[in-house]
Amino acid sequence: MTLITFSKWSGPEGIETFIINQTGCKPYSGAGINPRIEKKTTIQKSVDNTYYYNDDMSDINNIKYTLYGHNGDQDETEKKFNEPLLNINKTQNIYLYRVRKNGKKTEYLWYGKYEIVDKNVEQHIGKDYNTRNIIVLSLKKSAFEMLKGVNVQSFTPPKI
Repeated sequence: MTLITFSKWSGPEGIETFIINQTGCKPYSGAGINPRIEKKTTIQKSVDNTYYYNDDMSDINNIKYTLYGHNGDQDETEKKFNEPLLNINKTQNIYLYRVRKNGKKTEYLWYGKYEIVDKNVEQHIGKDYNTRNIIVLSLKKSAFEMLKGVNVQSFTPPKI
């Protein structure tokens, strides 16, 4: 699966328009967790080199994503971002994009739809450089997303 890369946030060729078309939801440009409770959808952003989080985007099919909270122990019940993301009655669709620097330019990479499969508590520094407990979600690429781009006509089922 290849990532779709954008060089702009807004406008017809920007990732914001693409996200709206894919999800039916407008993301915030600043927040990392964007719950859209009325659509039971959350859009997540991971920003490379955010030292106070421990995201791992190296395997597109299995992502590690840190919950919200810059300093002190993170809290799953934090009302604005974490609780809506973890509450199945508020979030049934999770989409993810990544922000990274390529030289002086900012790139936005669309990862697609994911499911939460696990969560772990880890020790990590906060924005204030003090050690704290963070909550890292294990996200798996949704099965439907993994099948996108597969040529079904060339698929031969195994003989039983």
